[in-house]
Amino acid sequence: MIQIQDIPTYPDNGIIYKGDYLEDIPYDRYIYRMPIPKENMYDIRQFGAIPDNGCLCTEAFRAAARAAAETRGTVLVTEGTYIVGSIELYSNTTLFIAYGSTLKASMDLSQFKDALLSVKDVHGVTITGGGKIHGSGEYFVNLPRKEPRLTPLGYTKLPPRLLDPLGYPEDTIRFAYRERIRYADDRWKTAAPTIKRPMYTVWVRGSQHIKIENIVIEDSFSWTLDIDFSQYITVKDIVIDNNRHVANTDGIDVMSSSYVTVSHVFVSTADDGLCVKAPLVQGHDGLNVESVSLTMGPSKHITFMDCTVCSVMNAFKIGTETYYDIEDIRVKDCTFIMPDMYPGGVSGISIESADGAAVKNIRIQDIRMYNIICPVFVCLNKRNKFGFLNEEDAVQKQNGGTIEHIELEHIKVENMEIPCLITGWRDESHTGRIRGIEIKDFSATYLDNTEILDIQYPLYENFIDYPESNAFGDLPAYGFFFRHTNGISLEHIGITPRSTNTREKIIFEDCNR
Repeated sequence: MIQIQDIPTYPDNGIIYKGDYLEDIPYDRYIYRMPIPKENMYDIRQFGAIPDNGCLCTEAFRAAARAAAETRGTVLVTEGTYIVGSIELYSNTTLFIAYGSTLKASMDLSQFKDALLSVKDVHGVTITGGGKIHGSGEYFVNLPRKEPRLTPLGYTKLPPRLLDPLGYPEDTIRFAYRERIRYADDRWKTAAPTIKRPMYTVWVRGSQHIKIENIVIEDSFSWTLDIDFSQYITVKDIVIDNNRHVANTDGIDVMSSSYVTVSHVFVSTADDGLCVKAPLVQGHDGLNVESVSLTMGPSKHITFMDCTVCSVMNAFKIGTETYYDIEDIRVKDCTFIMPDMYPGGVSGISIESADGAAVKNIRIQDIRMYNIICPVFVCLNKRNKFGFLNEEDAVQKQNGGTIEHIELEHIKVENMEIPCLITGWRDESHTGRIRGIEIKDFSATYLDNTEILDIQYPLYENFIDYPESNAFGDLPAYGFFFRHTNGISLEHIGITPRSTNTREKIIFEDCNR
């Protein structure tokens, strides 16, 4: 087999700064050595793959995968690092990446279609072994405006409201992290190239009975593990270790899928850590209604347990892509942290319906947070990113969806910086209300730094903008601010404010309790 050298499309982009990666991830709590299979095994070296020589092994991997598919066999990756472009797995096969070995993404953009590793329209696939899947993420984004910030800001200041995606003025906490993110486009007007990077590192699409266990995914080039329009998926004992400044590197996304269980995982990433979505179409780059695929649908019966998340953005999030309904979601016994970089994570728990979905029956309990700026953010609006399929669809969705029956219990927070916000919306003719929120045993303490407040009345109503906790401006409460809600139940709420606090603990505005 002819050896083709892997040549980076953008060779100058792969710089790593101190703070890009979380140090001291406890790998040994999640990843373990496994014996290499001895039977029905297809070693990619037998098909021409050569490790550690800087050449592409894509065709060798593909040949091994096809051979394994004929006998329900195992594709073996062992004894080195193998560079590949887009590859896929077939039904009733196993990918075994041995402990200490790596499948690494090519740095050549021409080697990719949608994903590095695809598990599409198949069943009965397992990915395991204790080794790594490496996305070469730094090579598919431009360098940041500033290097990571490893010392505290010393103050908390929000933009007066979301004036632009970057969060100007420059002295706000939103801008402080945005200017350190590596984007694929020329966000800072420096004549940097626009990079058409791959969308997923591991993509499970239209599949059933898939297991992803005992594996490391690191340095993702965009979404890390996407579970899309699939059922009966188990994710367990994995570590996601991403560059915390590569944009759009969500940790685990569950989209339009059901019966998904994620347990005992560690996620360190730049974008949302654990995320549930239900878009009209697959992908995150907008919608061409004329070419819409109707193979998406609701997300339901999804559980996250025993997860530790270090995210620059939202540790756990529902949304924002929320065209179809999302229901019966459980999050239990999780830790959300940002121990070493400033500002802290944007939100701990974020629940949103922005595109017409009914989001309901969400139970989140036994959560610990440290250095998370906003512990809880729940937002209903009518952004309607995807538009409407027809007139009937427009009538049903043009005034947004619903959020109801949310339980938050046993939440403990250290070093929060801005209040929790639970808000619907109101315009000239309609009000969208959040209904049925129960919060029990919530304990939090503020980071006792300087706060710079500029509460502007009337308070910002977010009808159609992107919902984010730091994009509403300052609020008149330091603990919880509720607006346009019905049926709020609070029990054992303890919040210690900053020593300089001047605001009330809890405020209800246009609420029927």
